[in-house]
Amino acid sequence: MARPINRLSARAVQTATAAGYHADGGGLYLLVGPTGSKSWVLRYQLRGTRREMGLGSASVVTLHEARVAALAQRRVLAGGDDPIAARRAAQAAGATFGECADALIESLRPGWKNGAQADQWAQSLRDYGPDRAMPVAGVDTATVMACLRPIWAAKTETASRVRARIERVLDWARVHGLRAGDNPARWRGHLDHLLPKPSKVSRPDHHAAMPYAAVPALMARLADRDGRTRRALRFAILTAARTAEVTGAQWAEFDLEAALWSIPAGRMKGGRPHVVPLSEAAVAILRPLPRNQPPFALTENAMLYLLQRQPPKGLGHPYTVHGFRSSFRDWAAETTDHAGEVVEMALAHAIRNRAEAAYRRGDLLDKRRALMGDWAGYLSDRL
Repeated sequence: MARPINRLSARAVQTATAAGYHADGGGLYLLVGPTGSKSWVLRYQLRGTRREMGLGSASVVTLHEARVAALAQRRVLAGGDDPIAARRAAQAAGATFGECADALIESLRPGWKNGAQADQWAQSLRDYGPDRAMPVAGVDTATVMACLRPIWAAKTETASRVRARIERVLDWARVHGLRAGDNPARWRGHLDHLLPKPSKVSRPDHHAAMPYAAVPALMARLADRDGRTRRALRFAILTAARTAEVTGAQWAEFDLEAALWSIPAGRMKGGRPHVVPLSEAAVAILRPLPRNQPPFALTENAMLYLLQRQPPKGLGHPYTVHGFRSSFRDWAAETTDHAGEVVEMALAHAIRNRAEAAYRRGDLLDKRRALMGDWAGYLSDRL
């Protein structure tokens, strides 16, 4: 019978006082020293020899982080390598920030809703993070501030995400023994003394929306030239979908014969599955696309860049992709007789009244199909 793992709790780690080894399972132990100091060790056997690898002080490395680090080292062992020797080799080689960022992204990828999130992480760290060739052990507060200060006021939301992602990379490097000491990218008790709070320098604005009367001309302009980003933006407008829903779409979600797009709960902002009835125009965009890759595999900001960049590379509009959902809503409210709850369901907004939502669930798909058909017709007939 396999030995149980995850035996310890955070409380048990905090209150442990008996000197010696306290097993968590899988070879991971909390070692309490004679003076009460606590550290993490991984015990393993390699070619008949028992070895013990330190994973850091329990005052710095949490129980969860120790388990993650132990799992990573067990994988090294499963590959036939000695974890201690592999770590020493990495330290001697001076692992770079870029290598650690790539490794962290790969470790997080299985838990993300779609591959676009990995692209977002990689792109933001390339654009605004430390030099990828810089030794990760050398990233200090001055390095982090040099990354954040130029964009903190002008691109506050982006800067906040970059800071958090740098912090995660450095934490990953620490639990893998590639750097030591406090994390220079942490906010509380450190950078909050050096930078103003994000809420003080940037107030979140509503997504800038193009007036619905101008959207048909934009659609015609997008159709003038072929291109993956242009097709994706047209599809996003036709379906009133969010950016991540489009860029993360997989062919298995589409039934072109039934003209339906079934988005699983894991990819939806609200955590609920959503079915989009596709207009003929939306299906026409999908049909000729190759099936050996996702239909709209783009980075998070590709459509936004196309929309906002000045010609010839972009369209030169001061609007956001998300804003087209507002354009759609305004069009429906001001020019059609479609019921408000039908429009809200088309936008994947929940109907707050549960009884009403349950009552209307059966016929909303047909009503939404008519709504999306009218929207597609408006986008093409107004030219």
